[in-house]
Amino acid sequence: MSSFAPFAIALRLSGVTLRPVAQDGTLSPLSDAAKLQLELDGALKQLTSRFEPEDAEGSFYAQVDVPVNSPVRALLELAERSGPIIAAMLDDRRLGKAVLDLAFDYPEHGEAMSTRLPAHVIAAIAGYGIDIEVSVYLTDVEDDEAD
Repeated sequence: MSSFAPFAIALRLSGVTLRPVAQDGTLSPLSDAAKLQLELDGALKQLTSRFEPEDAEGSFYAQVDVPVNSPVRALLELAERSGPIIAAMLDDRRLGKAVLDLAFDYPEHGEAMSTRLPAHVIAAIAGYGIDIEVSVYLTDVEDDEAD
C-alpha cells in the first residue's frame, strides 16, 4: 500500500448556472462569462483554472486545480474553504454536480497499484455532497517530469 500521493487533483464543477451581478450603467471590458467566473471564484474562495460554456445555454463547466505537494492538507483546506458554498449551490441548483478527481499514475511495468485515501479527508469532502473519482493513468509521472 503506497502513501496518498496523487499526481493531480482537480475539483470539477458542472452545470454552473450563476447570474452576473447587475451593474448600474458601468461599462466593463469583461464578458458575461468572465464576470460569472469571477463571481464563482469569489463564492468558492478559490481560483478556477477553467471556465467554459457547456451545451445547455447558460450552463458552465469550471475546474479548480488543487495543489498536490501536500494533498491531505490541500483537500482539507478545500473542504473548509469551499465546501459550504458548494453544498449550498448543489442544494439550490446553481451547481449540477461537483466531483473531486484524484489522479494517480500506474507505472508501465507495474503489476499492481494501491493507495490509502485518509478517511477524515474523504469525510470532509463527501460531507459537502462532492463526489470522489479516482483516475489511474498508465504512465510514470516521475520519468515524464525528468524529460
